[in-house]
Amino acid sequence: MTASDIIYIASTVAITQALCDIVANRYVYSSESYKYTLSALERARTKRDKVLSSTPSTPPPNTSKKTADKNAKKITRAKDDYNEAASNVAKKHFLPKIWSSLVFLILMRVLSLEYKGKVVALLPFQPWGVLQRITKRGLKMADPAFVIHESMGFDHRVEVPSQACGFMFIYILSTMSVKFIVNKALGTFPPSGAEKGFMTMMDDPRGQKLLQNLGVDTDELNEFRKNL
Repeated sequence: MTASDIIYIASTVAITQALCDIVANRYVYSSESYKYTLSALERARTKRDKVLSSTPSTPPPNTSKKTADKNAKKITRAKDDYNEAASNVAKKHFLPKIWSSLVFLILMRVLSLEYKGKVVALLPFQPWGVLQRITKRGLKMADPAFVIHESMGFDHRVEVPSQACGFMFIYILSTMSVKFIVNKALGTFPPSGAEKGFMTMMDDPRGQKLLQNLGVDTDELNEFRKNL
């Protein structure tokens, strides 16, 4: 196992994620625009909760139809305002995620070219079929016994070729562990109500209208999501 390569890949992933988080915090999450969307969400949340607590969802038997319709519209309006405010916050988080994904896609491409055909690690087990496609990606296994980084002075021969591990598997493990830890420490996460990301935007009345224009039955879709 070439520890220096593994450390290099993991540290590169960590530094890249840290830079993405720092840039996002500086130019997005510290901006007045973002702070305004957060305050708008809190106001909409307070208004919605106040309306729901003061307006019964099931009107009393003696309530007139006009009053019941008025209360129903009031509740719907409060919920729509809240969903729209939550969607605006989710959009602020969506763009940095897109840019971060693009940066890591480029990083993966660069590192895969750098480690093309190189064995980065020797696994202590023989991976099963589907996993082996990932661990051996980028390796040329024509010779059943070959040298790990012969040009770097290693002379350990691989007796079982399936245990050889290329760059991609180490990169995936790094993004699932190191990247996650760095993002957890430095990243800014959406508040309650906007944490569902794309689905939060689809709960927005504008998102619902877009789905309807695309021929999607939003009532059936929302019912399906509730049952998940």
